[in-house]
Amino acid sequence: MKIACFVESVERKGKLLCMVLKCIKKIRNQTCVYLCIHMGMTGRISTPDIIPTLKELKDTDEYPPPHCHLQFKTDAAEASFWDPRKFGSVVLSTTLGEGFDELAPDALHEIKQQQLNAGLIGESMGIKGLLLDQKRVVSGVGNWVADEILYQCQLHPEQTHLSESQVDKLGERMKFILTTAVQRLDNNDEFPSDWLFHCRWGKRSSKSKTIQDPKGRLVTFVTAAGRTSAIVPSIQKKIAGKRPKKETSGHKKSKENTPDCDMSSVKMKMELPKRKSNDPSSPQNSKRVKVTTNKTVHKIKKGHTGMAKKTSISKRTSKGTRRSSRLASK
Repeated sequence: MKIACFVESVERKGKLLCMVLKCIKKIRNQTCVYLCIHMGMTGRISTPDIIPTLKELKDTDEYPPPHCHLQFKTDAAEASFWDPRKFGSVVLSTTLGEGFDELAPDALHEIKQQQLNAGLIGESMGIKGLLLDQKRVVSGVGNWVADEILYQCQLHPEQTHLSESQVDKLGERMKFILTTAVQRLDNNDEFPSDWLFHCRWGKRSSKSKTIQDPKGRLVTFVTAAGRTSAIVPSIQKKIAGKRPKKETSGHKKSKENTPDCDMSSVKMKMELPKRKSNDPSSPQNSKRVKVTTNKTVHKIKKGHTGMAKKTSISKRTSKGTRRSSRLASK
């Protein structure tokens, strides 16, 4: 399919690149269309003069490069989108919001520290999973960037319930790493020598090789959020986190105010007559107890609707020759 148009502008949010194309002829009654390109893990845009390289893939100076899926051509220049592992995507849309609106704020230009605090402090999900989810808190952080951020913050990728100070440092390091990486790539310079980035690719070279960070500490690999993660165990230890306590406006009810507590008052009077005979079986010598009670009992019953009903039962008993009496409830 050939489309006659020119590039009006190029927008980016997170990992999504969007070319705003001004159409010479209307397409579906639209004067502009939006070409959204997601690089995936290995996607790149190359020109005959500039062919980006990736650490995990072999370098090539061939153009058009292998695995080329889309070409852009003008009278004076051309470019190609290629993706060896095919995790990327290209979508032609009539609206810009179709791809951008569902993404979280961009990590480099849009995200604010307050937004990071709201999305990361006290979360029970592992921190790396939160960073890689492009729609949750922040967009634009990939696998190696997340590893570099956590390495410089000394956080385990599965660490949960981060504190405010930890998230503050994470936000500062994230901005620094992304800004530095863009500047170095733009100038075709190497990343800083003290970054974990230079060590994390050693896993593929030899399984028996011991990998160390720039300070000589052991680098190991774990799986976090479904991705291979490079960590330095001596400084990135998983600590049992505690969820911050949330303030409550209500007060705890005292036990005295609960429905299960019955309030009652009992008045008792006992009379023991004198013994008149030595015969213990004599009725005259049996203990005669007169008990008078004034008792009010509050009970909680449930009706057919499930609502609690409060009923009061007043009783007055008198024990003489009879040992018991029946209660009359109202």
